[in-house]
Amino acid sequence: MLQVERMGDVRNAYGNMNGNQERDARLVINAIDFADVWRGAGTIVNEPLARLDVQGRTAASEQNLQVQINGVNGNSTVAAALIAESVQDASNKAQQVYAVRKIKDALFSSMNDGHIYRVTGTPI
Repeated sequence: MLQVERMGDVRNAYGNMNGNQERDARLVINAIDFADVWRGAGTIVNEPLARLDVQGRTAASEQNLQVQINGVNGNSTVAAALIAESVQDASNKAQQVYAVRKIKDALFSSMNDGHIYRVTGTPI
């Protein structure tokens, strides 16, 4: 079973998005698929006003996903989620769909309240 846990505040938070930025942020979150989460550092999905990046792994081997506003110097993060390596252990399509749903939930929650979310456990 996977758990989504609220952590501390998002670092380098952007602040208040306008409607177009929020629309693009939602689009990039909704575009995630299971394989995207485990890629190396770089942009997974890019829309004109927002992108979803893999920032790399933390010291605890969690994949660091961040939604950021494009064209901003400085603080640009509007959502952040840390994904435990164990989430990658999905052994079939249904488990992968479940894992992606939890990852999206974490990113949407982060975007809504400005906190980092952690997804842990093993998909079952």
